[in-house]
Amino acid sequence: MSARRAWAPVVLAAALLLAGCSQIAAIAPVGGNHLAEVRYAAIDVLLDADVQILTAPVCAQAPSGEVSCQGETADGTDISVLSPADDQTVVTVTVGDDELYSGSIMDVLDEAARNG
Repeated sequence: MSARRAWAPVVLAAALLLAGCSQIAAIAPVGGNHLAEVRYAAIDVLLDADVQILTAPVCAQAPSGEVSCQGETADGTDISVLSPADDQTVVTVTVGDDELYSGSIMDVLDEAARNG
């Protein structure tokens, strides 16, 4: 058996493992952490409202559990997202001075999944 053939099963196994990792990464947001859920919900709200996004919300989680995100629309308007520490089941999405949504994160994610 040539050296090239000896490595073929190893290369194939590595390719399968990497493909499995990407599939796991693709489904991870479904069971994601709070920060990811807030970000995905915010993006769903923005897309549903036909907001032209220049910079998708970038989120950070404070030690208290509060998640805040900042982004920008195509016309330069600020996008703000907040999920407070005292009620991590809700999110508020604001574009400029307009509050687009304030309510349940799971309602947004469930609706997006149904209409996806």
